[in-house]
Amino acid sequence: MNRDGKLNIESSSRMNIAIDAFNNNEAPYIITCGWAYRDDSSITIADAMKKYAANNHKIPYCSIITETKSRDTVGDAVFTKKNIISVKTWRNLLVITSDYHVIRTNEIFTYVYGKQYSIRVRGAITNKKDEQSDNEKKSTNAFHETFLGIKSGDDRSIYKCLCEKHPFYNGIIYAQI
Repeated sequence: MNRDGKLNIESSSRMNIAIDAFNNNEAPYIITCGWAYRDDSSITIADAMKKYAANNHKIPYCSIITETKSRDTVGDAVFTKKNIISVKTWRNLLVITSDYHVIRTNEIFTYVYGKQYSIRVRGAITNKKDEQSDNEKKSTNAFHETFLGIKSGDDRSIYKCLCEKHPFYNGIIYAQI
């Protein structure tokens, strides 16, 4: 998004798939994720996506839930489970991402949520699939290294590891949570 909260093509493509899923009754709510990552703006990406869905596509605000603590895909999975999905006792998720990110997203969400949840991942078409391949592999390897030895679905251990070992959350790259 830009500093005014206008979504870029990739983010709006993701949201369009989420909006279609909502309108086709595939999902009773849309959950948007993401923090205020821009140095020149205090708008969270989650709020920018919510505004896009509500203002541009007439999705009721009450049907859009925001999660603003997450800073990456792992955080999206951890914080949506901890703060939204577990509270509402939902068991089925449709996760929307970009096409180049589908495999890693599925792996992360399946690991964080555990076997008692049904996870489906759908990707918005981009022209970045080839150029993102190496980044996806590196990120997947880093994910495996960070959470090595922790059982899938173990909420307490996964959250503790996120806070202590993940550089986006432990204070190494961004402020500690």
